[in-house]
Amino acid sequence: MFTSSILSGQSTAGSYFSNIANNTQSARTPNINSSMSRTQIRRQLQMQFATMSFGLSSDEQQQVNGYYSQLNDIYGVNDSSVREEQEKKFKELKAELDKLYGLDGDPKELTADEQKKVDELQSKLDELYEIVPTKDPQGADRQRAESLKWELKKMYYPEGKVLSAAEKKKEQSIQKELKELFGITGPKTLTKEEQAKADELNKQIDEIQGTAPKELTAEEKKRADAILDEMEKIAGSLATHGLSKAEKNLYYQLDDQADALRAKAKQEPLSEAEQDDLAKITKNINILLDKAAAIQEQQDKQASQVHGQLNGFFSQLGMMGGGTLLSTTI
Repeated sequence: MFTSSILSGQSTAGSYFSNIANNTQSARTPNINSSMSRTQIRRQLQMQFATMSFGLSSDEQQQVNGYYSQLNDIYGVNDSSVREEQEKKFKELKAELDKLYGLDGDPKELTADEQKKVDELQSKLDELYEIVPTKDPQGADRQRAESLKWELKKMYYPEGKVLSAAEKKKEQSIQKELKELFGITGPKTLTKEEQAKADELNKQIDEIQGTAPKELTAEEKKRADAILDEMEKIAGSLATHGLSKAEKNLYYQLDDQADALRAKAKQEPLSEAEQDDLAKITKNINILLDKAAAIQEQQDKQASQVHGQLNGFFSQLGMMGGGTLLSTTI
């Protein structure tokens, strides 16, 4: 509601697959696996395999340091540090934005009647966006669907995570397959009249759930806009990880141009020339993001080999020590 397309993806009501992924999101810290981000893995390793905790010998510590060095070489030492700070800053900004709009409290406990009303309104939204399932997969298809839902849950962990270009590309692939399994044709682009209906339905849902944003003062609105600008820059930096400085600068220029045209389109129809410009800009943005995704995928592939070596190293230590300190399931 408050973020641009780069932060939220498609601005559709009650995104069907995002809801699926976040309905039963677990708060527990997952075990280390190759699908986790490198930041999560590094933090888990630091917590689980600190030298002071396990008394590694100098040779063993040197070997562990070698694995860390390989990961830094793959992702870039400086860039890795910056990304961790960016992710932390993004969450802090999101928390400040929620507080400004009065959305930082605990979720409201709905009564049975309130939940029924919310479900009815959500169904109308789903129909409007044409994201209502028309098939109920069974057997192997059902198992595949559940597996894909779990993949989405892992991608959205931790809550509020900003997906990289590679992760976004994977998310889109999963959503496409889920749509086929459930027979979903949307989400469709709404007309002006349909968007007005969607806004009203969303407003009613917010009022029932207690998630309607408060009206901001001029000063608060100024700060909210500044927060959103900063969040978008961070999201853009994470999405373009792996590109050269020149390519990143080009991405930001194109993104600013696209934002300006989309903002104008909300006030008045774009001319044919402007529509063509927006299409070309969007195409070039996607070319850059696809290149970033390919780089990120290659980096993750190389890093997964290092993660496998780490698994083997600590598994050996676990067996040597009776398996009580170092789990073989990392």
